Amino acid sequence: MLALWLLLWADPASFEALFRSGLTALNQNQFSTAQTQLEAASKLKPNDPQVWLALAQTYRKLKRETASEAAVGKAEALAGNNALALHALAYLHSEAGNFGKAAAFEARYAELTPADENAAPRAVDLYLKAHQPEQAIELAGRALLKSDRADLRFLLGKAYDLQQQPAKAAQQMQRAAGLNPYEEDYYFQAAREYTAAGNAPAAIQVIETGKRVFARSPQLELMLGVAYYATQQYQQAVDAFLRTIHLDSTVEQPYIFIARSMDHTPSRMPEILDVFKALAQRAPDNYMSGYLYGKALLIQGEDEQAEALLRKSVSLNDRYWESRLELGKALEQEGDLEAAARELRKSIELNPKSATAHFRLGRVYDRLGKPNEARAEYAIQGRLIDEEESGPFHNSKP
Repeated sequence: MLALWLLLWADPASFEALFRSGLTALNQNQFSTAQTQLEAASKLKPNDPQVWLALAQTYRKLKRETASEAAVGKAEALAGNNALALHALAYLHSEAGNFGKAAAFEARYAELTPADENAAPRAVDLYLKAHQPEQAIELAGRALLKSDRADLRFLLGKAYDLQQQPAKAAQQMQRAAGLNPYEEDYYFQAAREYTAAGNAPAAIQVIETGKRVFARSPQLELMLGVAYYATQQYQQAVDAFLRTIHLDSTVEQPYIFIARSMDHTPSRMPEILDVFKALAQRAPDNYMSGYLYGKALLIQGEDEQAEALLRKSVSLNDRYWESRLELGKALEQEGDLEAAARELRKSIELNPKSATAHFRLGRVYDRLGKPNEARAEYAIQGRLIDEEESGPFHNSKP
């Protein structure tokens, strides 16, 4: 692509036939011919950056990386304020994965070519790919003074996200959605950032605005459910997750969030059982489907059927701690306390931070007549609850 662009750039009054011939050969993937022609052209006009740019790409195609880097270095030294050369250098560095250098050259190109409205957004995006949010923020801010654009606002939000400033990221992304209400991802990402910042009500407001345009979006329904979950409005959350599943039953996250919420939504259990049963029938050899349907059946008191599903889930993936936790609950309810304790201990080995698992194991130890062991588990549970209540909300991002 760069070779074709350079060919169009070439001025027949200024360039020898050798250079044009070399560009044509490069564009046709005749790399050895291109090298011969372009090297000859570089000797005739060694101070023109476009000759070295073409040679850099030719050497790269021939896997002569040292020669390619040397040609790039000569092009950089000769580029000066040649806007087209700067843009070509940005392309070359981006193609090689050198996003920081590419961004710097594209930013210089943007300053020299104000008529190219997409130059600044390209440079900001390159800074983001280079994980240089400070430069991205500075450039986006300058560009926004000239034109308040949705794409620049969204890129600015992504830069703040890289700096782990979700509140600022959310505000910029919400402004992007206001400037361009027909870009679904703007609403989703703004709500995601608001939720990460601990402002779930703002996330809900953003999603509800987005749903006026994208009424049947599983992505927005999922994010709405996460925001409601973050505020412990479990019934609204489950309703949103169920709508997500009805729109797209292949998305895994709403099933998992429903499993976390369904203890608080008994009125939704018939519909939850239906969707979990359908998932289990559709994917019988998936450990997650067995876990989800088994947990729902356990809540409904179907202990034997739940146990069978949970045992199958464990057999398919014995490293998933929640399957073992629910199996421990099922065994406890059936009165098999020693087996329940074994499963709960295995669950804790896989996830020592589960307050629920420590509580259930403490209760089983009480029933087994082991008060010292029970007290130890209850103490751990208490510490984990205190840590959870004092820490940030981490588990809401889809």
